[in-house]
Amino acid sequence: MIHIPSFKWVCFNYLFFFIFGSNLLFGQQSDSLFVEYLFEKKYYADIIRWTEQKGQAFSYYRGLAFYNQQQIDSAIYSFDKLPVGHPSFIKSRFLVGFGQAFLKKYGMSYQTFTQSKVEDTLQSALKNFELAGLALLQRDTSAFAAYQKNFKGNFFAFSQEEEKLKEIDVLIRKHKKKSPWLAGAMSVVVPGSGKIYAGKTGQGIITFIQNLALGLQAYEAYRRDGWKSPRFIIYGGLFTFFYVGNVWGSTLSVHIRQQEFNDKMNGQILLNMQTPLRVVFGQ
Repeated sequence: MIHIPSFKWVCFNYLFFFIFGSNLLFGQQSDSLFVEYLFEKKYYADIIRWTEQKGQAFSYYRGLAFYNQQQIDSAIYSFDKLPVGHPSFIKSRFLVGFGQAFLKKYGMSYQTFTQSKVEDTLQSALKNFELAGLALLQRDTSAFAAYQKNFKGNFFAFSQEEEKLKEIDVLIRKHKKKSPWLAGAMSVVVPGSGKIYAGKTGQGIITFIQNLALGLQAYEAYRRDGWKSPRFIIYGGLFTFFYVGNVWGSTLSVHIRQQEFNDKMNGQILLNMQTPLRVVFGQ
């Protein structure tokens, strides 16, 4: 015998599921509105704490909060939890690729960008632009030239940044690396000259004056009192110390100068890579 539910029972079940489902939907909407409110106020630390126990549903918001707190590793970890069908999945892939470039994980960044699916010509051009910036970060000017061919200036969101990357490319190619060995050899002959060669003119002049003064004092002490005199030992020791330091400092100055140039270029490249992401994706 087939049991047919009563009309009251059927109505009760429909009412129960309607109320329960409405509460779930309303609860999720309320949570999302609350998080968006926190973003408007830039309460990123509060977002991170509040979403800690919310599960995967709020991974995107956690990723953005970590991203704005400059906690890039944590941001990437959160973004990687997003499913492919998430409304912000493509945006998250671009942010992950940039974050990896920021952390100097260039191989991972290249893989993220090349494997990212795009939906329109704007995103396709942006993808090409980010890969061009990544090539410059690695000083691969040949790869940059290939990406640069696709710089059309058609998108206002990053047309200026395309031109800036071209300028940075010119600066990198024209920059001449200096030899630390040559700087050291120059300072052996003329103290301070190696630092001038490295671009530290002021330091080079000061180093030359210091060594000249100590050298003259040591020579005068030797001429008057002999090499066993305390005066000669003191000034001779000081001259030797500063002279050796001048040679070592000159070689180090070349490395520092090169690092300063690289840091400056990388900072400009990353800034130009990040700006379009904020414009195109509103981040």
